[in-house]
Amino acid sequence: MKKVWITVDIEEWYHLEYIRKYIKDKGDFRIVPKLNDFLDDLDRLNIKATFFTLMDVAEDNPNLIRRIVTSGHVVGCHGYDHDLLYNKSNDIFIKQLYIAKKSIEDITGTDILGYRASCYSMEDEKLDILINCGFKFDSSYIRFEKHDLYRNLKLDGFSRYESLVYSKFDFCEYEIPTVKIFRYNIPISGGGYIRLFPMWLLKKLLKRYQKSEDNFLLYVHPFELTDVDIPISNKLSLKDNFRMNIGRKGNRKKIVRLLEYLQENGVEFCTMS
Repeated sequence: MKKVWITVDIEEWYHLEYIRKYIKDKGDFRIVPKLNDFLDDLDRLNIKATFFTLMDVAEDNPNLIRRIVTSGHVVGCHGYDHDLLYNKSNDIFIKQLYIAKKSIEDITGTDILGYRASCYSMEDEKLDILINCGFKFDSSYIRFEKHDLYRNLKLDGFSRYESLVYSKFDFCEYEIPTVKIFRYNIPISGGGYIRLFPMWLLKKLLKRYQKSEDNFLLYVHPFELTDVDIPISNKLSLKDNFRMNIGRKGNRKKIVRLLEYLQENGVEFCTMS
């Protein structure tokens, strides 16, 4: 394995698609400020990452976003809101894209050149809009057809630049890693799977993954990097409670152990810029 990209989607607990239906009042509890602990971990390991932030979360946490920039990490846009892109018209998407881009740029003092769609809901037509709006990279491509929220980009006109990276002119698309288990592609680099799988299994899947790819990408969310209880007033279904809480306890430490394991194997940690 040669290169690894660490990515974080900066969103609040109430942005989770399967949690929204339970929320009547968001209250004052916020989980994003807990990201400071993970930033401390990255500083200690001297690893630079790419953070995709929602506009309103950046506006609510400007000091955190500025710390990310001053620490040498890259900030990208996760959207104007967390609504699925395929439920938006192109005109609304363009308008919101410019608003979110400018808002985050005003906070960071840097050009925002990267994007990741909420729930990987990017479409090929909207990817072309990103390019036309001046973005230079996106990370919304995942080959996981069985997920009911994701979209599978065709990437017409793109060519494979290197492992997990596709290019079109001076624009790059980063793929989310998956491993084929039986007939299905399973994400092994973030979300519920990385919380669910024990460390020994993650290492085994990584070795299997390396047979087909040289590079690796990891994605996490703030709620997965802290053990604190999330106060939801309504009772979750067994399925949704499992999806939200499985493996959260100790997951930040597991992520750090995984990063240390990758370091020991001599990978180069890169930002997407």
